Amino acid sequence: MSKRSFSISDQQISSFLTNGYLDIELTLDCLDHHAIYIETDRLFQTLKSGANPHNNIVPMVPKLHDVLDDANLKSALTSLLGRNYLIHPHRHCHTNFPSERSVGPAMLQPFHKDGHAHRPRPRHREPRWLILFYSPQDTPLHRGPTAVIPGSHLLSSLSARKPTRTPPSLSESQNGLITDASFHLRNVDPLIGPPRAVLCHFDLGHGAMINSSVLPRYVHKFVVMRTEEPTSDSQLGTLNTEDPVLAHIWRWLGGASRTESGSGIDIGQWKKRLQSKDPIESTRAIYQSELLTKQDYDRAVELLEEQINRQIGAYANDEVLNTADAVNGLVQIGAIERLLHMLESDCPALVATAAYGLGQLRNADGLPRLRELIDHPNSGVVRHVISAIGIISSATQSQLELTLDAFKHKYASELDWDVRLYIVQAVIRMGVVDAAIPFLCRATNDAHAYVSSFAIEQLCRFDSDIARQAVIEPLRRQRWFPDPYFAI
Repeated sequence: MSKRSFSISDQQISSFLTNGYLDIELTLDCLDHHAIYIETDRLFQTLKSGANPHNNIVPMVPKLHDVLDDANLKSALTSLLGRNYLIHPHRHCHTNFPSERSVGPAMLQPFHKDGHAHRPRPRHREPRWLILFYSPQDTPLHRGPTAVIPGSHLLSSLSARKPTRTPPSLSESQNGLITDASFHLRNVDPLIGPPRAVLCHFDLGHGAMINSSVLPRYVHKFVVMRTEEPTSDSQLGTLNTEDPVLAHIWRWLGGASRTESGSGIDIGQWKKRLQSKDPIESTRAIYQSELLTKQDYDRAVELLEEQINRQIGAYANDEVLNTADAVNGLVQIGAIERLLHMLESDCPALVATAAYGLGQLRNADGLPRLRELIDHPNSGVVRHVISAIGIISSATQSQLELTLDAFKHKYASELDWDVRLYIVQAVIRMGVVDAAIPFLCRATNDAHAYVSSFAIEQLCRFDSDIARQAVIEPLRRQRWFPDPYFAI
């Protein structure tokens, strides 16, 4: 018998914001999970060794639609990402087959953040993207579960060391598994237990553990996107917390927060914490910048800009930018003029950082200059600018026609499919705007499947014959016929 659906609680949201992941009890019963496991296992036993259907896993295991349509999962996704969230066409089945190695808990992979994926892209502390891990089988510790580092989504890096492909060591402590001392946060949570869905912040550190059992372990991964900014009609209550980062994200989601710190902090002590070598202390100081007094404003801006310059100093133009926290300090104190000034810098990383900050502020004053910068020669700047424009447009619904014209021009000349995808995603964030229909219709014929899929998803939200007609032909071309080779 199916379980009753539920509404995600404030306590669960707080747990997610603190730890970076949340278990979701699905309404599916054990037979449903077992059927998905059998379908998945039969598929991989049929494929050549090492082969993986990647994005085509859902039509090959169609009962995964039951997971994505689960009432409890939808409720949780709506609570964390808002209404009209969008499931990315990227999906992947992570396989973990039995290994002869290890007699105890050990990592098969290094811990990593998906937010560190290739190309310079914005990485937000707020929940704008989530990873959905679905495990269709019972997964005890020795069956190679996915392991996560709770709280790591709030830090720009996992370890003081440079990333490596060598799996880290694990050891057991009184509180469970821990990794080596080079990690900023050492506690490790294996995602063990019965079949379940787990929602993870996109920047959460995670990795697969070694499977020393005799059975395969499968985890189906999906990515989910927020398409709308949080609104003031949030049903969240008031959160009491001493963590300024958690307080910031709670307020961003529309709730209220209280801390015992009150208002007003000494700028000398704040500077010491801001420049601390401990990334946890430094990050928390950034989100306390709003507590500085007005007479400390100029000095705070100066110190935050110094922090930003230190962070971007070691980065090449094609690397991921780790400036989200430092620039959020300027956002906390509303330093719009400083961010607009930074847009004129000759340093691409600084321009990208400023664009990010203006997006965080959700202030339309920067839109004219941001639109000009979508033709910047640096791809990192372009991605951050497009993302910021979409976020600002979602929040303010201003200058939509001018922005659409700029996006159409950029899209028509852009050879990089990833940039075209950024444009379509930004248009989606602008909302169900009739003026966007012609552009989205054109994008349904994009040569890259991700770009066309996002355009199709958005057009399906319009109550328009033109929009419906535009998706018919692309969907006809995407029809999938189950292969009897993979059937029972």
